[in-house]
Amino acid sequence: MTVLAAHDMRLTTPISPELVLVSPPDVARFARSLLSTSPPGPSPASRPVERDLQPGQAELAVVWLICIAMTLGPLLFILVVRP
Repeated sequence: MTVLAAHDMRLTTPISPELVLVSPPDVARFARSLLSTSPPGPSPASRPVERDLQPGQAELAVVWLICIAMTLGPLLFILVVRP
């Protein structure tokens, strides 16, 4: 695509950054010329949610118990079955 072809398409919005990276230099230059000169404003900061308990404490305890049972279960079975 050349600048003339891009200009004929009457681009009213900027081309995506990925497309600018792989475009020929003249098309990339044309696409950059369509960008606004003002930088975007700062995004509003979100407040962290205050909680009394850490999320996932019960789930973590269950995972620990399952892991311990999967480790000690076969070991105890071997000790009991062994003559």
